[in-house]
Amino acid sequence: MGLGLAAVQNTLELHNLGYLKNSKNIFEIGSQELQLKKEDLKQLFDNAGLKSDLVEKYPNINNWPEKPRCSSKFFYESLGIKEYQCMDMNGDYGAIVHDLNKPFEDRSKFNKFDIVTDHGSCEHVFNIAECYRTMHNLTKPGGYIIIHQAVFKGNGYFTFDESFFEGIAAANNYKIIFNSYVIATGDKTKNGSDHEFHIPRNRELFNVLDFSKLSNPEKGADILIYGVLQKTKEDEFKIPYQGKFLQKIYNIPAGFNRVYSKEPMGYTYIPSSTLKVEEARIRFLIKALIIKIRRIIRIRMSKKR
Repeated sequence: MGLGLAAVQNTLELHNLGYLKNSKNIFEIGSQELQLKKEDLKQLFDNAGLKSDLVEKYPNINNWPEKPRCSSKFFYESLGIKEYQCMDMNGDYGAIVHDLNKPFEDRSKFNKFDIVTDHGSCEHVFNIAECYRTMHNLTKPGGYIIIHQAVFKGNGYFTFDESFFEGIAAANNYKIIFNSYVIATGDKTKNGSDHEFHIPRNRELFNVLDFSKLSNPEKGADILIYGVLQKTKEDEFKIPYQGKFLQKIYNIPAGFNRVYSKEPMGYTYIPSSTLKVEEARIRFLIKALIIKIRRIIRIRMSKKR
């Protein structure tokens, strides 16, 4: 459970693009740690235009993968997010001790947090729907839910795919702000962090990329899925039913994808169900326009006669 290169980079990009400018508090599912080396984190800060000397003050920042490690709390504080809370069974880093299988009933924390994250915790909880109900309840309207989970089996009870994000977003009227696959190659940077790369979340990529070298999770090789969702209104959490919610009436939002660039995010991923609906709608509009043009031409021709 922790933030490696990919998670830190995406958070810095969200910060630079202004998504987090009004974020004052954060709640993490799992007592999250920074899982990268100090020099790599400093480089990411430099790239983001932040003061890299802030990293020097992080306790135990260069210990990973050994223990004790550095809580992600210090990273968020550097971004101006001063209030940090987390929840876990182990109670590490001041976490609220709670079994995530069970409802979290402290209503004083409902609709309170600007950011709520799950960096690899919910997949280890059998009652995963309750986990995401808790995340939904903690997030304030307009706040962000960040999800970072494994795609392939072997890590937790569950694996995740793009339809998970589409379904939960459609059922609860979330906006999909960002989505990607994260490729962990199993190699190290020169400073010792795990190499991780965002790539567009598109199943077709799996047909052209060679993933044979990613078959050794013991060495850190893996494929993960990453998404940033925005809660748009205060409402009860709704559990998706796959297939039912991927319809036009739920107005599934097109996702964004951003790959190692400081240019504005662009539409590089659109759920296929939405694309088919839009194609049909465009064909209908074009046909209607042609009929209208023909009618106008006939009227004008008849007037000339």
